[in-house]
Amino acid sequence: MKETFVHGVDQIRKSHDAKKLHAQLTQTLASLREGSGSPGRRLAVQGFAATLRGVQAQVDLIENDSGTLEAAVRDAAKADRYRTRGANLLRAAARSLGIRVGKLKGY
Repeated sequence: MKETFVHGVDQIRKSHDAKKLHAQLTQTLASLREGSGSPGRRLAVQGFAATLRGVQAQVDLIENDSGTLEAAVRDAAKADRYRTRGANLLRAAARSLGIRVGKLKGY
């Protein structure tokens, strides 16, 4: 569980492509959901799920919102909200696992 968590955090930090990150986090989240109940697993699942929703909003912003200011603002706010929530949950999960996670791509 700890290795999967650290790998997922590294994916967030190193990714520059929202679509690629979305695919990677989907796999990471599936692995965490299949794992056994270890400390911080629930927080990690919630954190990666929230981050995934934020990344999806970023993908939506890139793909669908050209020329539509209201939709762009909505998707940008949604992305920020979920990325912030995800980062906070992932830091809480890291504390319960005994590791430190600082900023995650500005969140």
